[in-house]
Amino acid sequence: MKKRKKIIFGAAVIVVLAIAGIMLMSGGTEVETNRVTRGKINRSVVDSGVVQPVESWDIYAEQNARVESISLETGTQVKKGQLIMSLENKDLAVQIADAKARLAQSQLQAAGAQSSLEKLELALKQGREDLKRAEKLLEEGVITETELEGAQLTVKSYEKDLSEQKALLESARAGAAGLRETLTQLSDKKELLTVKSPAVGVILNLPVKQGELVMPGSLLVSISLPGELEVKADVLSDDLGEIKLGQNVSITAPVLGDKVLSGTVEKIYPQAEEKQSALGITQRRVPVIISLTESANLKPGYEVQIAIETIALSDVLVIPRESVRTVEGDKKEVMAVMDGKIEHRLIKTGASDADLVEILDGMKKGDIVIRDAGLDLKENQKVKIMP
Repeated sequence: MKKRKKIIFGAAVIVVLAIAGIMLMSGGTEVETNRVTRGKINRSVVDSGVVQPVESWDIYAEQNARVESISLETGTQVKKGQLIMSLENKDLAVQIADAKARLAQSQLQAAGAQSSLEKLELALKQGREDLKRAEKLLEEGVITETELEGAQLTVKSYEKDLSEQKALLESARAGAAGLRETLTQLSDKKELLTVKSPAVGVILNLPVKQGELVMPGSLLVSISLPGELEVKADVLSDDLGEIKLGQNVSITAPVLGDKVLSGTVEKIYPQAEEKQSALGITQRRVPVIISLTESANLKPGYEVQIAIETIALSDVLVIPRESVRTVEGDKKEVMAVMDGKIEHRLIKTGASDADLVEILDGMKKGDIVIRDAGLDLKENQKVKIMP
């Protein structure tokens, strides 16, 4: 009897274990999954930028001077040619006065030389006429050979004096011409002391004050076209490969609140520049100019956040990036779930963004894949999809 009970108990244990094994085998490993869907791929290059005028003019001092007077203020609208400020250069005033005095003296010398030259020309003309008469009188025997030689020496003396006087006149005229050129240059330099607006615009910056001494290269005033703004962003050279002219840009800033402005990539500079990041890291960055469809309440100098849309695809097959892994040969693979079993499937991918990857081949809409591609699940392993 006891032996029979043991046999029955042993059989019951075996049945229970078999049922448990069957349940385990039929359920499989619980996994989280994603489905292949149709969606959008949007990728952007995000960076910061600075608002600046579309067109502006910076006027710098070209000589040592003192700010004599300032006629306008920052923010004032100006007309082309309107006076902004006057500068004073006392050394230049002295140079102009000296050049004028020397020019006047040189002109007097030239006038004197011209008068002497005219007298010598008359004297030479008279001397040559006297020489002709002397030659004729010598033939007639009226005068001697010695008297003829005297007339010849007189002509030669006049010719020599005339040649020297011509040289003096040319020298005086050349000196006067040089002084006139110098005076013109000094006058042009004096004109630069009167600072006028080169175009219709608005005064953005007026960094100098009345009475202040300025040196060559000192910024005197900045002027821009009113109301026309753009954004200049220094983009990492590594990100430039995806950026092209005409791409759409979204612009945000604290001053804009929830408003997002639209823009377009207008210009990409041909050369990168070395810049220091906030952390002191040297980076290669390329200036990119972004035109604005509207400027809202932005002002020159405001810092903004830009997002240049480099890829924008819609209605394409997508799955989350976490479901794709790279295998040998740089191939892309997912773990598809087919009839409750794992199938390692190679796929062809396209564009991607921060969340999604485009599927070009290997899957169709509705296919199920393991969410975490890093899981170690074997081919044909049974799995149970978590709710």
